[in-house]
Amino acid sequence: MSRFILHLLLLGAAVLCSIPSAAAQEAERLRVHGSNSVGAQLMPALVESWLQSIGYRQIQRRHVDAATLEISALRDDVPLVVEIGGAGSAAGFADLIRGDAELAMLTRLPDAHERDAAWQLGDLSSPDQNFVLALDGARVLVAADNPLASLSVAQLRDILSGRLTRWSQLGGADLPIDVQRNAERSGLGDFLRERLSLSVTAQAASQHIHPSLIEAAQAVPGHPAALAIVALTTPLPAGTRALAIADGGIAVLPTPASIRGEDYPLVQRYSLYGGQMMSALGRSLALYSVGAQAQQVVRRIGPIPMGIAPDPSQTAQASPGTRQTDAYLQAGAGAQRLTTTLRFSLQSLNSMFEARSAQDLDRVIAYMRQPAMRGRALGVIGFATPDTANRLYPTIASNDRADVVAAYLSQRGIVVKRARGLGAARPLVGGEDAAAKARNERVEIWLLDAGR
Repeated sequence: MSRFILHLLLLGAAVLCSIPSAAAQEAERLRVHGSNSVGAQLMPALVESWLQSIGYRQIQRRHVDAATLEISALRDDVPLVVEIGGAGSAAGFADLIRGDAELAMLTRLPDAHERDAAWQLGDLSSPDQNFVLALDGARVLVAADNPLASLSVAQLRDILSGRLTRWSQLGGADLPIDVQRNAERSGLGDFLRERLSLSVTAQAASQHIHPSLIEAAQAVPGHPAALAIVALTTPLPAGTRALAIADGGIAVLPTPASIRGEDYPLVQRYSLYGGQMMSALGRSLALYSVGAQAQQVVRRIGPIPMGIAPDPSQTAQASPGTRQTDAYLQAGAGAQRLTTTLRFSLQSLNSMFEARSAQDLDRVIAYMRQPAMRGRALGVIGFATPDTANRLYPTIASNDRADVVAAYLSQRGIVVKRARGLGAARPLVGGEDAAAKARNERVEIWLLDAGR
């Protein structure tokens, strides 16, 4: 072999060695920032499940610092790193606006200031940009023999602020209200402060702090003065019961349907938000997170998963502390309520339904297309908010809402045998402003008994 050819071969080998291997390439990075309540356990588990579902292997976790976790993986020797930052909902949304994160994890809705700052991101109320992963929230427990049936949000605020101190102020025994809870600086404590507009220094007149929510709940049986604040997923001990909660409207018990439908006032969402120009990988993760396989992961980790099923505990019955109308009893007769409440987003350019409701409609359709549901039909009940300026509006609006949902389902092959609007019956929130309309103008879906 001539020296010239040998020189060429050696030069070629040197060039090949200088080309980095695929594994040594700089990894593509997907950044998901926001609430640590989502980012600590749920999001890492969802990310790992998603990576496996799209063919990634060698999945590994690495803690960069106290607030940042990296999950790395390989597919066809091409690396990917998903960065999960848990500095809080506000920080995550700010990162989304700045372009420092592709998805933001929130345990609340963006406030007006955040929405104004995020104008360039597109329609954040669209189901293409808002993905509801799970639900959580608070339940209020008392001893089973406590005569109290319900509390208002304002009364709960007064209890936790120390302004309401005795059961006699609520029509009960002359005993101090002894609050059982976990540490105030916790995910549940943060939620209650925000939901009830509590100051950081607010404190019940008498309270016991427990290491866990399970222990807080277990302190209630046999203790007539106790009132425990626990999570919606905390097991309910024998000898206790949950109170219905009112927010200016009817008092709502925390049943599966009222929790998943967000009619119950003390519910919070775990959501992902993304811009309209998110990458294929970002959209893939967001869409996967609301799908059936991911919701099995949610169930395993602990928050309340998004799903559709009949609620055996909820038939058309009178609500605690209210006088029920015969119309609601008739509309829901012979049926079980499905675990959703549909709401609308009339400002959205992309969907008439708000994001979570659009996702739930797909779940309702998938549920009704199961072989076991063959021959079954649905009933649809619409509600509106009171309107003192136009007393016909609630009736018209509630019928319109019910008809829209019934038509949507019928066009997709789902049989709807009842569609009825009940006007301003059963308002969830007091008032007639936009916020009240967003909560009160809603549609319930009921699964009719076979043959009805």
